[in-house]
Amino acid sequence: MSSLRIEPFYEGPAGSGQGGWTSRQFAEHLDGPHSIALRHHVPLGQELTIVRSDTVQLRHGDTLIMEATPWEPDAVMTDPVLIEDAAQARSRFIPFLDDDISMTCFSCGMQSSSMQVHGADLGDGRYATDWTVPEWATSPLSASGALWAALDCTAAFYVCGSDGERMAYTVQYAVDQRREVVPGERVAIVGWSGDYEPRWDGRKRGAASAAFTENGEVIALARSFWVSANINN
Repeated sequence: MSSLRIEPFYEGPAGSGQGGWTSRQFAEHLDGPHSIALRHHVPLGQELTIVRSDTVQLRHGDTLIMEATPWEPDAVMTDPVLIEDAAQARSRFIPFLDDDISMTCFSCGMQSSSMQVHGADLGDGRYATDWTVPEWATSPLSASGALWAALDCTAAFYVCGSDGERMAYTVQYAVDQRREVVPGERVAIVGWSGDYEPRWDGRKRGAASAAFTENGEVIALARSFWVSANINN
C-alpha cells in the first residue's frame, strides 16, 4: 500500500495542504490522466494512504481526502498571454481574500517565502500572473507540483474575484501538463471561465487555467470546479 505526506511548507488554506500541490503528489501514484475530487482538507505532516478500489483514493485513516477517476483530457484553450502582460496584471494585484484563510499559502500567500502567484484582472475578463519556477523545485515532481499549485491559485483568483468577491474552495481538479518546467523558468499563467458559464451558479462555479512560455507555447492546461465558502450564496 502506497502513502505520501504533505509537509507543512506546502500549506494552502490555513491548516491544510494546497490542493494543486497535493493533487500532483497523488497523481504520481496514478496510471494516466485523472480528474481528482477534493473531499476533505489535507492534513499536514501526516501519513496519507493510497487505496485502490473502483476509484483510487487518498485517505487519512477512515477519512477520504481525495478521489481520482480516469480522465480524457478535455481542458480548453485560450489565447496565449505574454509574460510582460501577465506581470503587469500581477502588479495590479490587491489582496482581497480572508487573510486568515489564504495569507500563508505557499503558492499565493503574502509572505516573502511564497511563490507570489497573484492573479489579477488582465483587462479582458481573464486573470493573469507571471510566475517563476522556484529554485527549490529541483526534481520533475516538485517542479510540476509547483506548477499545478500555481495553476490552481490563478484559477482561484479568477473564481473568487471576477463575479463579486467571495472565498471558494477547489472540489475538482484536472491538469493536462504538456512538458516539464525547470527552476528559474518564467511563465505566464492565466485563469478564466473556460467552457463554464462565467457567473456563479448559487455556490458553484467552474474555471480553467493555462501556463504559457514566453513564445506562447502551452505548458499545461487545467480545469477546476469550485464551491463558495459562503453558505448564503
